[in-house]
Amino acid sequence: MRMTEIILPETRNRGLRFMGATAVLYLVLQIAGLHKLITDDAEGIAALLGIIGTLYSVVYAFATYVIWGQFAAVENEILKESGALKDLILFSKGLREATREPVVRAVRAYARAVTESEWGTLSQGNNTERSDKLFTAVIASVTELKPESDSERSTHEQLLAIANQASAHRDERLSVSAKRIPRTLLLFVTLTACTILFLLLLFPFHNPVLGIVSIVITTMLLFFAHFVLTDLDNPFEGTWNVSSDPFANLAAKYR
Repeated sequence: MRMTEIILPETRNRGLRFMGATAVLYLVLQIAGLHKLITDDAEGIAALLGIIGTLYSVVYAFATYVIWGQFAAVENEILKESGALKDLILFSKGLREATREPVVRAVRAYARAVTESEWGTLSQGNNTERSDKLFTAVIASVTELKPESDSERSTHEQLLAIANQASAHRDERLSVSAKRIPRTLLLFVTLTACTILFLLLLFPFHNPVLGIVSIVITTMLLFFAHFVLTDLDNPFEGTWNVSSDPFANLAAKYR
């Protein structure tokens, strides 16, 4: 898993602008005297904030759990797929050099393609036609082997089993990679957060400074909670993303 920065500068700046905007809005509402109209309902608003806050915490925890599970699944399948391809190279050493060379060449070409282009392709939701063809070439290089002795036939059978595992892990990786948080769930979490902020803006604080501090802190927490959800939703771009290093190592280190 790769982390470029904990929070990217543009994200920090956007968060600061958002916090500043809500603080200014709160001051405007205070100057306009809107809070005086609902002073008698402060207890009701506080109770409503507690209920919606509890609902938000439950829904947010569920959404984070689902997204993190998908993120971890992608990372896990990357390790399994690259590990199976590494085994193809290592176990093929039981074959003659001229026989195993097409397998090694095909695996390295596929690993380079994954490292160079597949992460960007998957982050944009596009098809992986180039790496699909190269992975097909990996499978073909194994199935088309012509063993000439009993030991080579045994090795060939092992390689076929490993290639089948690699294929299954690739299919699972691509399947999980395409999953994103359901738009309805993201909308619900966002709407709940906005409702909390709206009620807090209307809350009749007796101390304006305490009101501003409460608004800024709440805005910061809600903003970065939303950032975590959306950042982890796409495992191939953003602050936190899965690493292609296992494939890069495969292309560079194994022969």
